Amino acid sequence: MNLRTRFSLTFIAVVSPILLLFLGNFYYYFANSKQEDFLIKLKNRAITMTHLLVEKRSINESLLRRIDEDTYTSFSDRRVAIFDQHNRLLYDSGELDNPGKVGPSLPITPTLLSQIGQQQEVTITDGKRSGVGLLIRYQGRGFKVVSYGIDDYGIRKTREAIFVSGASFLVAFLLVIVLSQIFAQRSIEPIANMMHQIDQITVSNLEAHLTVSNDHDELGRLAATFNQMLDRISAFELQRSFVANASHELRTPLTLLTNQIEVALIKARSVDEYQQLLASLLEDIRQLNTLSNGLLELAQFDVKQIHVAWTPVELDEVLYEAVATILQKNPTYTITIVTDPSDEALPTMQVEGEESLLKTAFINLIENGCKFSSDHHSRLLVNLSDTSVQVTIADQGIGIADSELDYIFQPFYRATNAHTIKGNGIGLSLTEKIIKMHGGSITVRSELDRGTTFTISLPRRHSTPVL
Repeated sequence: MNLRTRFSLTFIAVVSPILLLFLGNFYYYFANSKQEDFLIKLKNRAITMTHLLVEKRSINESLLRRIDEDTYTSFSDRRVAIFDQHNRLLYDSGELDNPGKVGPSLPITPTLLSQIGQQQEVTITDGKRSGVGLLIRYQGRGFKVVSYGIDDYGIRKTREAIFVSGASFLVAFLLVIVLSQIFAQRSIEPIANMMHQIDQITVSNLEAHLTVSNDHDELGRLAATFNQMLDRISAFELQRSFVANASHELRTPLTLLTNQIEVALIKARSVDEYQQLLASLLEDIRQLNTLSNGLLELAQFDVKQIHVAWTPVELDEVLYEAVATILQKNPTYTITIVTDPSDEALPTMQVEGEESLLKTAFINLIENGCKFSSDHHSRLLVNLSDTSVQVTIADQGIGIADSELDYIFQPFYRATNAHTIKGNGIGLSLTEKIIKMHGGSITVRSELDRGTTFTISLPRRHSTPVL
């Protein structure tokens, strides 16, 4: 049995007894009300006939019975018997209107008359007829009166009430079934949506997450917990991929070092040849050192992200320090920084963040712009707004194909036209992580053989880092 059917049956099982109880109470109240009304009519009949008997002595018994027949016509097999205090019968109408229709008359016994004398009011019934026994005091005299009959009108209305209640229950039960289906559908819909989203998640897109519509209910917390599990799986997958890629990237320079040393050991070399070999080994070692540092920064990034100290950072100072660092390593590079003249009215380029990480991000982008340009030149344009600082880094280098733009921020990815230029594919991945960590965004536009433009936007006066 699926969950939807169980929800539907549970809804029916809960609502139907409540509905049945409500209709049952309605019928019980209606039947009791009709019974009470009938007993009141019997009492009034008994009192009226007693008054007529006492006050209208000129009325004979046949005329009194005729008045009784014409007055109380809403019930059948009716009878009024009046006795004095000594249990002597003064008047007996007999059963009027279909006498004996439901069997013999109710017996009026001395025991019943004695109970009336003691209790003053007694309710009597034989299952079909209902009646009352009253002790009526009138004009200084006491009378014991028994009045009973069959409430035809009340029985008819009670039967109508049973029919209406039954029909109402059937209609309401059908409505409950329909509502149970709607209730079950709406209850299952968030789960069905969640299942559909889960079906779309594969090994290749573990970064996809479930939508958390309400994190205060159980399904919202379940979705959030599932997303946390996906994050942990992604972390394991990233770690596995990182180890595989790092091993591959480290193997290449180590293989080059090994090959050069093995070739050098085959025979004796001249001093110049050894110097050339050592220079080549030194270059490879430096490349290996750069790669190792990049791998270390990428591997430790999450730890830094948790423990980093956030402080106000003057972004213009970070940019100038990044440029100075690059030019110190590569004196042949040229870098131009341009600021919008209209931004002079703004007091600072201050952002919230970690200065060394921001410096690393800008070094990676600026250095790439110079490295992949034939003139080794990068151009920086800085724009300010009330809420953000925007830095555009442009070059006129080899460019990136449109089909590869979606992959350039993946660790170790290098464009197909960049393999002839030294690099390891770590810088852009690390840069994107740093910018997003600071609550910013990074976009790229590129055209083959025309150049590449990166645009970074960072929030100004951002009080809390986005982790």
